[in-house]
Amino acid sequence: MSISPRSLVGAILEEHPETLVVFLRNRMHCPGCVMVRFTTVAEAAANYRLDANELAAELLATVAGPVAQRFVAEAAR
Repeated sequence: MSISPRSLVGAILEEHPETLVVFLRNRMHCPGCVMVRFTTVAEAAANYRLDANELAAELLATVAGPVAQRFVAEAAR
């Protein structure tokens, strides 16, 4: 699964439960929301005033593993 701002949050959480930490770290209530199956990453990011591309990259890095997470963290500096 490719993760982009147009991806559905519910599908991401279902296929990659390890991404739960990303939503919790950003203080997002998406994992417990009834609308999670219909909400895109871009819509969720907008609701929490986050950058959709950065959120998608963080989710993708979490799925990819620790090496990718380090790369994203360094790129954000």
